[in-house]
Amino acid sequence: MVFYNRGKHITFDTSAVGLGEAPYAPLLDVMKIALMRVAYAINIDTDEQFDDIVANEIVATSYTTRGNALASKTMTRDDANDRTEFDAADLVFTAIGNGTNDTFDEIVILREQDATPTNANTELIAHATVGATTTNGGNITLVFNAEGLLQLA
Repeated sequence: MVFYNRGKHITFDTSAVGLGEAPYAPLLDVMKIALMRVAYAINIDTDEQFDDIVANEIVATSYTTRGNALASKTMTRDDANDRTEFDAADLVFTAIGNGTNDTFDEIVILREQDATPTNANTELIAHATVGATTTNGGNITLVFNAEGLLQLA
Protein backbone atom coordinates (compact mmCIF):
# COMPACT_ATOMS: atom_id res chain seq x y z
CA MET A 1 0.00 0.00 0.00
CA VAL A 2 1.10 3.51 -0.78
CA PHE A 3 -0.21 6.34 1.39
CA TYR A 4 -1.42 9.53 -0.27
CA ASN A 5 0.36 12.54 1.23
CA ARG A 6 -2.98 13.84 2.56
CA GLY A 7 -3.58 10.42 4.14
CA LYS A 8 -0.18 10.54 5.84
CA HIS A 9 -0.80 14.04 7.12
CA ILE A 10 -4.19 13.39 8.70
CA THR A 11 -2.91 10.11 10.17
CA PHE A 12 -0.16 11.86 12.14
CA ASP A 13 -1.58 15.36 12.61
CA THR A 14 -5.24 15.44 13.61
CA SER A 15 -5.16 19.24 13.39
CA ALA A 16 -4.64 18.77 9.62
CA VAL A 17 -8.34 18.15 9.06
CA GLY A 18 -10.24 21.23 7.97
CA LEU A 19 -12.45 23.47 10.07
CA GLY A 20 -15.63 21.64 10.96
CA GLU A 21 -14.20 18.24 9.95
CA ALA A 22 -13.98 15.36 12.38
CA PRO A 23 -10.50 14.17 13.43
CA TYR A 24 -9.23 11.03 11.69
CA ALA A 25 -10.23 7.92 13.65
CA PRO A 26 -9.93 4.83 11.42
CA LEU A 27 -11.68 2.48 13.83
CA LEU A 28 -14.68 4.82 14.12
CA ASP A 29 -14.76 6.46 10.67
CA VAL A 30 -16.52 4.95 7.69
CA MET A 31 -13.59 3.56 5.73
CA LYS A 32 -14.24 2.20 2.25
CA ILE A 33 -12.42 0.60 -0.63
CA ALA A 34 -13.13 1.81 -4.15
CA LEU A 35 -12.16 -0.07 -7.31
CA MET A 36 -10.23 1.95 -9.87
CA ARG A 37 -9.81 1.41 -13.61
CA VAL A 38 -6.58 0.24 -15.18
CA ALA A 39 -5.98 3.76 -16.54
CA TYR A 40 -5.79 5.34 -13.06
CA ALA A 41 -2.39 6.96 -12.49
CA ILE A 42 -1.86 7.70 -8.81
CA ASN A 43 -0.50 11.10 -7.82
CA ILE A 44 0.14 11.01 -4.07
CA ASP A 45 0.97 14.73 -4.08
CA THR A 46 -2.18 16.18 -5.66
CA ASP A 47 -4.86 13.50 -5.19
CA GLU A 48 -6.52 14.35 -1.86
CA GLN A 49 -10.30 13.95 -2.13
CA PHE A 50 -12.28 11.36 -4.06
CA ASP A 51 -13.48 13.98 -6.54
CA ASP A 52 -9.82 14.21 -7.69
CA ILE A 53 -9.96 10.59 -8.95
CA VAL A 54 -13.66 9.72 -9.41
CA ALA A 55 -13.34 9.75 -13.22
CA ASN A 56 -11.15 6.64 -12.86
CA GLU A 57 -13.57 4.63 -10.70
CA ILE A 58 -15.08 1.57 -12.35
CA VAL A 59 -18.63 1.66 -13.70
CA ALA A 60 -20.34 -1.70 -13.34
CA THR A 61 -23.80 -3.05 -12.62
CA SER A 62 -24.42 -3.34 -8.84
CA TYR A 63 -21.23 -1.42 -7.96
CA THR A 64 -21.77 1.56 -5.65
CA THR A 65 -19.88 4.83 -6.05
CA ARG A 66 -17.01 5.02 -3.55
CA GLY A 67 -17.09 1.23 -3.12
CA ASN A 68 -17.83 -0.87 -0.05
CA ALA A 69 -17.30 -0.15 3.64
CA LEU A 70 -14.69 -2.00 5.66
CA ALA A 71 -16.03 -4.03 8.59
CA SER A 72 -14.47 -5.52 11.73
CA LYS A 73 -11.66 -2.96 11.73
CA THR A 74 -8.81 -3.46 14.18
CA MET A 75 -5.58 -1.69 15.08
CA THR A 76 -2.79 -3.83 16.54
CA ARG A 77 0.58 -2.81 17.93
CA ASP A 78 3.22 -5.26 16.70
CA ASP A 79 6.34 -4.74 18.81
CA ALA A 80 8.14 -7.72 17.25
CA ASN A 81 8.04 -6.00 13.84
CA ASP A 82 8.09 -2.41 15.15
CA ARG A 83 4.82 -1.34 13.54
CA THR A 84 1.11 -0.81 13.94
CA GLU A 85 -1.24 -2.83 11.76
CA PHE A 86 -4.67 -1.70 10.61
CA ASP A 87 -6.83 -4.58 9.45
CA ALA A 88 -10.41 -5.33 8.46
CA ALA A 89 -12.49 -8.29 7.39
CA ASP A 90 -11.94 -9.45 3.82
CA LEU A 91 -14.21 -7.39 1.58
CA VAL A 92 -16.79 -8.86 -0.81
CA PHE A 93 -18.25 -6.95 -3.75
CA THR A 94 -21.40 -8.94 -4.50
CA ALA A 95 -22.54 -9.72 -8.04
CA ILE A 96 -20.91 -6.75 -9.76
CA GLY A 97 -21.06 -6.51 -13.53
CA ASN A 98 -23.13 -8.81 -15.79
CA GLY A 99 -24.75 -5.91 -17.58
CA THR A 100 -22.22 -3.16 -17.52
CA ASN A 101 -18.73 -4.49 -16.87
CA ASP A 102 -15.41 -2.79 -16.24
CA THR A 103 -11.82 -3.78 -15.41
CA PHE A 104 -9.93 -2.63 -12.33
CA ASP A 105 -6.37 -3.14 -11.16
CA GLU A 106 -6.17 -0.56 -8.38
CA ILE A 107 -7.89 -0.19 -5.02
CA VAL A 108 -8.13 2.98 -2.95
CA ILE A 109 -8.86 3.22 0.78
CA LEU A 110 -11.17 6.14 1.49
CA ARG A 111 -12.37 7.94 4.60
CA GLU A 112 -15.88 9.37 4.60
CA GLN A 113 -15.54 12.23 7.06
CA ASP A 114 -19.14 13.38 7.03
CA ALA A 115 -22.56 11.90 7.84
CA THR A 116 -23.61 12.87 4.31
CA PRO A 117 -20.53 11.94 2.28
CA THR A 118 -19.82 13.33 -1.16
CA ASN A 119 -16.91 12.85 -3.52
CA ALA A 120 -15.61 16.27 -2.44
CA ASN A 121 -15.47 15.45 1.30
CA THR A 122 -14.23 11.86 1.05
CA GLU A 123 -10.49 11.69 1.74
CA LEU A 124 -7.97 9.41 0.05
CA ILE A 125 -5.88 7.43 2.54
CA ALA A 126 -3.93 4.77 0.62
CA HIS A 127 -3.69 2.99 -2.71
CA ALA A 128 -2.57 -0.44 -3.95
CA THR A 129 -2.18 -2.16 -7.29
CA VAL A 130 -3.90 -5.53 -7.56
CA GLY A 131 -4.22 -8.01 -10.41
CA ALA A 132 -6.36 -6.79 -13.32
CA THR A 133 -9.89 -8.11 -12.83
CA THR A 134 -12.92 -7.69 -15.09
CA THR A 135 -16.35 -7.73 -13.49
CA ASN A 136 -18.71 -10.38 -14.86
CA GLY A 137 -21.67 -10.56 -12.50
CA GLY A 138 -19.89 -12.70 -9.93
CA ASN A 139 -18.59 -11.82 -6.49
CA ILE A 140 -15.17 -10.24 -6.11
CA THR A 141 -13.46 -10.81 -2.77
CA LEU A 142 -10.48 -8.78 -1.62
CA VAL A 143 -8.50 -10.97 0.78
CA PHE A 144 -6.31 -8.87 3.04
CA ASN A 145 -2.89 -9.92 4.29
CA ALA A 146 -2.87 -11.61 7.70
CA GLU A 147 -0.35 -8.94 8.79
CA GLY A 148 -2.91 -6.18 8.18
CA LEU A 149 -4.37 -4.11 5.39
CA LEU A 150 -2.11 -1.16 6.28
CA GLN A 151 1.12 -1.16 8.23
CA LEU A 152 2.70 1.87 9.80
CA ALA A 153 6.34 1.28 10.69
